[in-house]
Amino acid sequence: MAEQTDHEVCSICLNDFQEPKIIDCQHSFCYNCLEDYVHKTSANGQFPCPLCRQNIIVPLGGMNEFSSKQQMENASTLHIQQCDVCLNIQATCRCRDCQQHLCESCKSTHDKFDGCKGHIVVKIDGISEQGLKEITFEKPVSDVKEDIPENSRGTPVHPVDFCPKHPRKKTKTYCKDCLVAICLQCFLKDHNGHTFLDLQEDDVREQIRDELKTLTVEIEEHINKLQNHLTSLQSKSSEVEKTAKTARRNVDTHVRKICAKIHEIGENIKDEIQKTCNDENEKFTKLMTDIKGLTEDLQSGVKLSTSILEDTSIVQVLERLPNVRQEADECRSRKFNIPDVMYPSFKGGDMNEPVLREQLGEVDIHHETRFITTFNINQLEPGNDLYSSVTTFHGLPWFVSAEKMLPGKSIKHEMLSLFLCLNETVRRSDILSCKVDFSLELINHKDENKSETRQLTCSLKMF
Repeated sequence: MAEQTDHEVCSICLNDFQEPKIIDCQHSFCYNCLEDYVHKTSANGQFPCPLCRQNIIVPLGGMNEFSSKQQMENASTLHIQQCDVCLNIQATCRCRDCQQHLCESCKSTHDKFDGCKGHIVVKIDGISEQGLKEITFEKPVSDVKEDIPENSRGTPVHPVDFCPKHPRKKTKTYCKDCLVAICLQCFLKDHNGHTFLDLQEDDVREQIRDELKTLTVEIEEHINKLQNHLTSLQSKSSEVEKTAKTARRNVDTHVRKICAKIHEIGENIKDEIQKTCNDENEKFTKLMTDIKGLTEDLQSGVKLSTSILEDTSIVQVLERLPNVRQEADECRSRKFNIPDVMYPSFKGGDMNEPVLREQLGEVDIHHETRFITTFNINQLEPGNDLYSSVTTFHGLPWFVSAEKMLPGKSIKHEMLSLFLCLNETVRRSDILSCKVDFSLELINHKDENKSETRQLTCSLKMF
């Protein structure tokens, strides 16, 4: 059997050509003969040439994608193909996978890209009177990696993971400059030279998912902190309400003891106390409302992130990441500070008719004072105490001291002791003693679980 005699015939049916098609090895066959032959012999998307036995890839679009003899004869009249990337330089080869004509420089970039490994690049050697003079395969056919079609085998591909411009081509790169996932054809044509992520690399895909997972966990931890802060605010609000209730009760008791003459004044004082309570509650209510809203927003975001992580789409992960990064940054910078709290109370005075208003008493707003000092525990030496700066509240100067105590007869383990002290230079003839309710919070910046808070009460006498 011969491919060509004095009278050309199809080497499959041995009859005159009917709609002849030229396959990649440059042998020609009738369209119907080739279609039947491919149907019977193809395997794994390839078939052997009936004459030279070279493996030929079955086109996705069927036999019509092979050039006809008339198209090859007309090739000599066509313009010289230019590089699809450089545009003004003649193409010397073509990638069958990317469907791109490339010059030598662009081919070098193409071959270095990890996502193009295994692609078939054919070299264009020139055009003669018979059409293409020669096409040389630069990679073995067995290395071909087809884009996944709609009926892809194996693990299904999420619809979002296909190129937005080429719906039948899977996204293989993510352009970090343009923030878009694209196929290799779009990368070479429109994003060449941009920084990118190779979505075909398992470690890259895993790294992207790990980042979203880590940020999601961080935000969940921040949600817990918000909820704990909300609980603390609610407790403070209850304390304000409790002290206000006690103050109102004291006012009622004292007003009944005085007389009906100052009943109206007493009611006004009660209103003043209630106003303070309302102002404080309004402050806490606003803070709690804001925290609840923020918590709900973050929980919605975490739910969305968790849903995306359960899906197979990497593009949805990438689209979600910028928002999650911003939320995580906001969480890191957020501070949890309990605002200054003012507690209303009532002080009763001695009965004195001329000065009923003064003797009835006045509202005393207890302003919760907080001051923070920092100690470096490595600087503490036994016998050498460290002292904070002096802070004045309620007209008295206070400071905190820290002392390291080594194991001895009275203690079994090394201890860190903190003391609230009244500056010894104070001399107030009008104050003989005072009772102080205070809390000490020791914060471990390296491990918050090791932080401690103690509520204490002490009585001090002036000498």
